[in-house]
Amino acid sequence: MTGGAVAFVDDFTAWVTGSTAQSNREGIKAIISEALDWERRSGATFEAEKTAIIHFAPKTRKSDHDPFTIKGQTVVPQDHVKILGLLIDTRLKYKEHIVRAASKGLEAAMELRRLRGLTPVLARQLFASTVAPVVDYASNVWMYTCKDKAIGLINRV
Repeated sequence: MTGGAVAFVDDFTAWVTGSTAQSNREGIKAIISEALDWERRSGATFEAEKTAIIHFAPKTRKSDHDPFTIKGQTVVPQDHVKILGLLIDTRLKYKEHIVRAASKGLEAAMELRRLRGLTPVLARQLFASTVAPVVDYASNVWMYTCKDKAIGLINRV
């Protein structure tokens, strides 16, 4: 079993990989225990209600949906989680993220449409600074999973 962790401001993400769901579960429990020990030593606070667990497994393997207990609260593995603004699902297809990005981008583009008297240069600059970042956020992660239907949603913006 291997694993790792990354933190950014107040977000902490840890992961484990292993050959079985049970070994992964044991690894997750060990990480939770280490994180709670660090919490006690450092004075930091982890909020159990903001904790999310997700399992990634091939379709051929049954995913583990047994809950974990963290600080007396039950945390059930989810089908998707949000990490630093990116919606990640159990199959790493990013469908919900793509749909949400396209919807937010379309909404931002429609707001620009209300502005009158813009020169083409200014309209392009506004699009590049307001719409494109919303649609393109984390695209280097999810763009490889885009199929024709999903890319159509993005291209429509």
